[in-house]
Amino acid sequence: MRTGTIKCGYSPWPMYWDVDPNTKELSGLVKDLSDATFKLLGLKVEYVEYVFSNKVIDLQSGRIDAICGDGPWILTTIKQIDYSAPYYFTPVFAYARADETRFLSRSDLDKPGIQFVGIDGDLSTELVQNNFPLAKLNTLTTTADAGQMLLDVSTKKADATIIDPAAATNFITHNPGKVKQLFNGKMLGAYNNGFSVKKGETDLLNMLNGAVAAMHNTGAVDPILDRYDPKGEKFLKVQPGFIIK
Repeated sequence: MRTGTIKCGYSPWPMYWDVDPNTKELSGLVKDLSDATFKLLGLKVEYVEYVFSNKVIDLQSGRIDAICGDGPWILTTIKQIDYSAPYYFTPVFAYARADETRFLSRSDLDKPGIQFVGIDGDLSTELVQNNFPLAKLNTLTTTADAGQMLLDVSTKKADATIIDPAAATNFITHNPGKVKQLFNGKMLGAYNNGFSVKKGETDLLNMLNGAVAAMHNTGAVDPILDRYDPKGEKFLKVQPGFIIK
């Protein structure tokens, strides 16, 4: 409030946060939602890159004021970070190689010898540990991205991974016929996607919650979601108690 600028953390992830390799210009769903929100609030925004494993430290130290497009990707962070109301929910699914025939139900993944790949500090590890304890898990560093997990699956370094359909679609578009979604679209979980702030930062959280509510209540969220997901396959919309016509 003193400077009129909020420092909001981001971490590159296809469709949510894309970074042009030449200009370093940011784009993506969360960028568009965040830009519109801070315009509504009359605040300037400085986007600061962070890595998953450092987000609690970055918030506590003041390196960033909030994280844009965050959710409790690892549920234990709820003890350390406060999360805002969501713009939308991100579903996650299991993916395997396109020619894989062993996995007809979730129990087929929970067996010794089945190899998952995930990223440290991400739901792709927590959901495996919670839901498939008999399987093996290979973890990548927090600097890895969604494409690396799916690449490991496609090249037989792993049998399966858990990831959101937006990131999976980006990989499949560039690598057709390599991986597929398992279990006929039955998701393994859904995660709210909004802002996060340092634990106990009540005034900032209240402001962001008010802004998210205003974005929903003025019909500003759905057009942005529809631009990135016209078929409604990648994100789950928040259903209000009324309809804006």
